[in-house]
Amino acid sequence: MSFSRDRFEAALAALGGRPLTGPFEQLLGYRFGWDEQAGVTVELDIDERHLSQYGIAHGGVTLVLLDTIGGVVAALAAGETLARIATIALAANFIRAVTPGRVVATARLDHLGTSVAHLAMQLHEREVAGPLLATATAAYRLFRRAG
Repeated sequence: MSFSRDRFEAALAALGGRPLTGPFEQLLGYRFGWDEQAGVTVELDIDERHLSQYGIAHGGVTLVLLDTIGGVVAALAAGETLARIATIALAANFIRAVTPGRVVATARLDHLGTSVAHLAMQLHEREVAGPLLATATAAYRLFRRAG
């Protein structure tokens, strides 16, 4: 991780209670947290609104959580010069079915360049050390402010 808890908390404070990732965050119901080992986390309590016709979380929910944690970690690592960020590649592996209950996503920054960041993400059941549900790797395009 190339940023501190202080930077994460400052980013949240600067928003004055507004969602870190926009209105979609409220629609899905995920929230951000901090784990001393993993850093920033994204948590979601999977409930009926997130389920497919098979009674398990829709795969898109898993992808959203993995992409969200990757993008937020990349953005925080990029720092103040970042104007915006966009996912340019995302590859996921679904390991176990995601059932109702809490899930937690984490990310590891593998490379931070001037214009692209590469990350590896994981989704766990209940807590950071819980059973592994899914993994992903992603690349994010970093759009920097001029000057």
